[in-house]
Amino acid sequence: MNELPARPAFSPVRRIGPAILLPLAFLAACQSAPPAPATGAAPAPAVAPAIPAAGAQRHAVAADASEIRLLVYRAGALARVGHSHVVVGTARGEIRVGTDAAASGFSLEIPVASFDVDPPAARAEEGEEFATQISAQGREATRQNMLGKDVLDAERFPVIRIESVALSGPRWAPAVSAEVTLRGVTRAVRFPAAVFASGDAITVIATFEIRQTEFGITPYSALGGGLQVRDAIEVRARIVARR
Repeated sequence: MNELPARPAFSPVRRIGPAILLPLAFLAACQSAPPAPATGAAPAPAVAPAIPAAGAQRHAVAADASEIRLLVYRAGALARVGHSHVVVGTARGEIRVGTDAAASGFSLEIPVASFDVDPPAARAEEGEEFATQISAQGREATRQNMLGKDVLDAERFPVIRIESVALSGPRWAPAVSAEVTLRGVTRAVRFPAAVFASGDAITVIATFEIRQTEFGITPYSALGGGLQVRDAIEVRARIVARR
């Protein structure tokens, strides 16, 4: 997460089940050398996604109104010479609305090609940690590294998939258990969600953390470990879906 001098460059309230997301391993920001290769990680035991009750209403995700935001933080004794980053992407899929949270579910795909690194407006919204604007060259170099074979490997794995396993609690604030498949590795995630309904549309808000190492990604490190990318990534999701 750095630009080193020596190197160029997430109303009548009706809620249901939920949404997600994802996770993303993000490495090597603003540097031209490729990040460390991902290490192997054994997939989590397979768990069949929950099947919503018959008659659940299907809502299609509106890609133009939905956003996945990843906050990637710098770390290490020399963190001051690097940058934290904001990655913004979109989603497609559906949310299925049953009579209660347990009868609801969702399936999502996040095209990795949709990720934009450090858009100025998003950095400005995230406060002091992201106050410094990144050059266009630095943004593109970081994005290419992120999509490369050592990180997301976009050519072989063009989408990240998220499937609900179980929802519990009230429809307006369900506890979500889901499976995320990223770069061929599946991991379980759990998080609370907030679900709002207005007419034929529903909006799901969720925030949680994932760790790069859980998906077999080695967080970027340079200068003898003095400059690092923090393993934990904050995921913020706003998913809008329409019946």
